[in-house]
Amino acid sequence: MNYKLKLSPLFILEIVCSFLFIMFFGFGNFLIFILLSLIFGVILLGIFWKNMLEFQMTSFKNMLTQFSFVVAGFLFIFPGVITSIFGFLVFLFGLFLEIMTKTKYKYTHKKSQNSNEEIIDVEIIEEEK
Repeated sequence: MNYKLKLSPLFILEIVCSFLFIMFFGFGNFLIFILLSLIFGVILLGIFWKNMLEFQMTSFKNMLTQFSFVVAGFLFIFPGVITSIFGFLVFLFGLFLEIMTKTKYKYTHKKSQNSNEEIIDVEIIEEEK
């Protein structure tokens, strides 16, 4: 069997949704929507690039969050209503992961502050022979 990914149905669906958006909201609002979607996608990719340069990917959830922001950024950059809706859903997924990661970090951080463990400072002095 031949399993090729055919994008023509998605392309036709994108054209139909864009046409319906223009019919309901107007062509000017469609252009503003596409422009804002493009700007938001570029901002998301810029944030990812900054985090890559600063090595802020520490855990698997953080990497998954950053990956979802990249996918959302690319979906926002492609012009169209359907891709922007999918990009928004992926962005919400990334925000959910970000919130869950920060909540877990704050919990473990508070837990470590309240512990009564003693810290022993040791200095090693080499003996001359």
